[in-house]
Amino acid sequence: MKPAAGASAATMPLVDGEVRKIDTQKNLIVLRHGDIPNLDMPAMTMGFEVADKKMLDGLKVGDKVKFQAEAIKGKAIVTEIKPGR
Repeated sequence: MKPAAGASAATMPLVDGEVRKIDTQKNLIVLRHGDIPNLDMPAMTMGFEVADKKMLDGLKVGDKVKFQAEAIKGKAIVTEIKPGR
């Protein structure tokens, strides 16, 4: 996992995903997701920490979402998430 050179929040893509699990105690969401180009990450299912616990409010397993993830201190962190289509 590596951040793309010159990537900023404004230029990073929103990635399609599906919520597989939510753990509010650990501030964690497990997403099945497509490729995340800015992290050079292929499609897979994995857990992400979220930048703000409030981002998990209203989400449930099975929800389709669009999200943005960034490499922060060596971890993939969801920095934006919203309902998908």
